[in-house]
Amino acid sequence: MLNRVMVTLDNEAKVEHLARYGKMIIENYPNVEIVGVYIQPAIEEYSYGAGVDYDIRGGKIDHELKIKKAMETEERIKEKFLSLFQNYKFYSKNGDMSEVFLNELKLFDLAIVSKTDKINHNLKEILKKHHKPIILVPDLDRYSLDKILIADNQGLEVNKSVFDFINAFKKVNEFKAITVNISQEAVKDLTFYLEKIEKKIEYIFEEGPVDEIILDCAKEFDMLVLGNLKHLFLVEKLIGEAGVKIIEKIKKPVFIA
Repeated sequence: MLNRVMVTLDNEAKVEHLARYGKMIIENYPNVEIVGVYIQPAIEEYSYGAGVDYDIRGGKIDHELKIKKAMETEERIKEKFLSLFQNYKFYSKNGDMSEVFLNELKLFDLAIVSKTDKINHNLKEILKKHHKPIILVPDLDRYSLDKILIADNQGLEVNKSVFDFINAFKKVNEFKAITVNISQEAVKDLTFYLEKIEKKIEYIFEEGPVDEIILDCAKEFDMLVLGNLKHLFLVEKLIGEAGVKIIEKIKKPVFIA
C-alpha cells in the first residue's frame, strides 16, 4: 500500500517536473503523502595553519559565500516546490547524494527520481543499493498511470517489480507485458495470479534486439516496469546490457523495485 512518497530533489531545474509527477500520484491516490527531500553536497570546512589570514581567494570568506549560495539555492527549491503544491512537505539534508537518499528512503514506500540520459555515479549507486521501489521520471508534458508495460524477461527481479507495483498502485487493473526472444510455450505468465485479484494482463511476444524492441513498444505506454538492475552493476556488466540501455534511452517513467 502506498502511504509516503519521496520526491528526490538535487537540482533546481528538476523541481517542476518531479512535483508534477507527485501531483499526478495524488490525483489518483489522494491519501498519499508527498514529501520533497532536497539533498545537497556537504560544504567541507577549509583547513589552514594557525595565524593565516583568510581572504576571498580561498579562505573563510570564500567558504561563507559557498554556504550563503547553498542556502539561497535551497530556499529557491523549497519555495518553488511548495508553491506548485502547497499540501506537500519539504525538508533538506546535506551529504553524499546516494548515501543520504538510501538512508531517507527507509521512511518512504517509494522514491521519485529524475531520469537523465546517462546513468551518473549517484544514480548508479542508488540502482545498486536501493531497498524500496523507485520511479525514474523524465521531464514530460503529461504523466499518467493508465497504460503500464512490463518488460518481462521471466526473471525473479521483474517478478518482484510487478508485485511491488501492484501493491503500490492498486487501482491499476490492466497491464501489457512484452517478452523478447522467449517462446510463448516457455513463458510462465502472470495471468493465473492476476485473475485471482481481478486484474488483466496481455502478453506481446517479439524477436530481435531486446532494448530496441522494448524502447519502441514503450512509446505507446505511460510507464515501463523493469526488473532490478543490482546484479548488473555489482559485477560491472554495464556495456551492452539491455536494461541499462533502456533506462538511458527511454522517454517514459520507469518503475524499478
